[in-house]
Amino acid sequence: MRNNHIAQRLAGIQTILNGVYQANATMSSCTKGGEREAFIDEFLSKVLPPVYRFGTGEATDSSGNKSGQLDVVVEYPFSPTLPTVGNIQSRLYLAESVAAVIEVKSDISSQWEQACSTASQLAPLKRNFGTTMVMGMAPTLETPLFIASYTGWKNIETIQKHLQEEPNIAGILVIDSGIFISSQQYLGIAAEGPLALWGLISCLHLITNSLQAANTNPMAYALDL
Repeated sequence: MRNNHIAQRLAGIQTILNGVYQANATMSSCTKGGEREAFIDEFLSKVLPPVYRFGTGEATDSSGNKSGQLDVVVEYPFSPTLPTVGNIQSRLYLAESVAAVIEVKSDISSQWEQACSTASQLAPLKRNFGTTMVMGMAPTLETPLFIASYTGWKNIETIQKHLQEEPNIAGILVIDSGIFISSQQYLGIAAEGPLALWGLISCLHLITNSLQAANTNPMAYALDL
């Protein structure tokens, strides 16, 4: 049964995020970078528990594969990461430290190719968790990538079509139209209205809570094993 108290709170967050987009709609690409920070500060960090940490940067695996720049990295808490010299906001992540990636877009309908490019650069990275303690869904070798766009497609069918065409993307959220669609691997959610935000949270909760502990090996990144 739909909980109207939850829906009302999410509607308030949706209004704030839409306001951020409207305020920046005519600004430069540099100013639009604030959309990513707003998505973290006004949504993710306020809805998810304090144990979650969010960052930005690139990821690499033990085979030397490296992603491009990643907007929002949702971290697992059990693996080291490296700061970028001169830029403490951007980090280099070991593949095993990345629970999920969220690409924040202004308009996914015009930036779809960018999203697919990020997905194709991230896809070759493989995670090796070694001995793990899993509750529920076991983590995949690939890192799940979600798209969160302030505006874009206006109907479920169009979003589902694009998601099916790009298997390296786990889900798409369009904030202003209030639609979230995830792949079958990640709950197969189709949520509308303010509960679209809750759909993304549900996927992140599934991913981060499923892996309770892991025996990672940072030395695999330094030695010829």
